[in-house]
Amino acid sequence: MDIFERLKRGEAIHMVNVPEYHAIAHKEMDRCRKLCFQINHTIPENTEIHQIEKELFAEGLSDKSYFTPPFQVDYANQVTIGEGVFVNHDLTMMSAGGVVLEDGVMIGPHATILTVNHDLNELQIIKCKPVVIKKGAWIGANVTILPGVTIGEGAVIGSASVGTKDVEPHNVMG
Repeated sequence: MDIFERLKRGEAIHMVNVPEYHAIAHKEMDRCRKLCFQINHTIPENTEIHQIEKELFAEGLSDKSYFTPPFQVDYANQVTIGEGVFVNHDLTMMSAGGVVLEDGVMIGPHATILTVNHDLNELQIIKCKPVVIKKGAWIGANVTILPGVTIGEGAVIGSASVGTKDVEPHNVMG
């Protein structure tokens, strides 16, 4: 099982002492940093941005889904993006544990999606849980979604909310 599967399962991984994490995960993080930098420093009207975004998400970004720069994604190879997804500017996505954005998801500006947490007794140990945002959900501006949370189909998360637990389909939180 590769390091990303271990992270998605919630296995505690020492960021320094696990060679596979350092070799594989850091390589992906470096790739993403470079591509995000390139995207974030390209003139907004340039059609090249969407092609670089497709490269970032390993061709997993359709022509009908859009991320508005600037944004930062650390492990884009762990993100699954449906059709018709729209993400506004200033997204921060820590995605080592896996993120799923299903069809029609809309995310407002300054949102943060976190799949990673640190062990309270040993900060070099990380524990991950995936975040899933179901079809047609709407995430408002300045929302933070914590590891392990699933946002149900058609749910709305109000601006400046912190998603600490699952939200049922078609419910409004915040």
